[in-house]
Amino acid sequence: MVEFAVSLPFFLTLTIGGVELANYASVVMQLNQITLHTADSAARIGSNTPTSNKTISEAQIKDVFEGSLREGDRIALGGSYSYVDPVTGVPSIRGNTRIILSSFEEVSPFNAATPRYRIRWQRCSGTNNIYTSNYGTKATSTSVTGIGPAGRQVTPPPGGAVMLVELQYYFKPLIVNGFTRLTDQTISQVASMVVRENRDLVGPTGSDGIYNAENVTPASCPWG
Repeated sequence: MVEFAVSLPFFLTLTIGGVELANYASVVMQLNQITLHTADSAARIGSNTPTSNKTISEAQIKDVFEGSLREGDRIALGGSYSYVDPVTGVPSIRGNTRIILSSFEEVSPFNAATPRYRIRWQRCSGTNNIYTSNYGTKATSTSVTGIGPAGRQVTPPPGGAVMLVELQYYFKPLIVNGFTRLTDQTISQVASMVVRENRDLVGPTGSDGIYNAENVTPASCPWG
């Protein structure tokens, strides 16, 4: 019994630490796959007509986001958590996730000698409003050479577009916060996919290339 009492703390630490580490690795893997699937779906959506390029709509973009949130049900991608402001002490509820979808396209007129690109439009899903884009917005990325993490930036093909997805998720340990070195933190994932087919990047007058015949409310980002 004495030996058991002496070894129990070490045994519990190893067990809980192993469970927490496995859970963290599982969450990161799931977030990585969801981000990749979101970018892939966004690059594939659209409606074909015999005589024109593929068009996309606000409803289709919302469907992509809905699929991502459903895929993340197990880790409560669309859920929330309790938060207490450390300064005011006021409690509030925050969402777990923010998903940002950006259409990265050429600046027109395009100059192949000094190529420049821009974020044409952005759409967001998830209720955590504290998260913003790490790679620019429609207002700030108007003439850049690429988008994405430093050293791994991407550009669209000639006349095409890249769908860039940023997913930011508030992670909480499975058992006890602070028992291991894993504490509350933000996990960020990013993925991009080239639009496969010729897409109508102009769209109806006054749009950014997105149609809205269904008159749905766009999944706009808080910053516009």
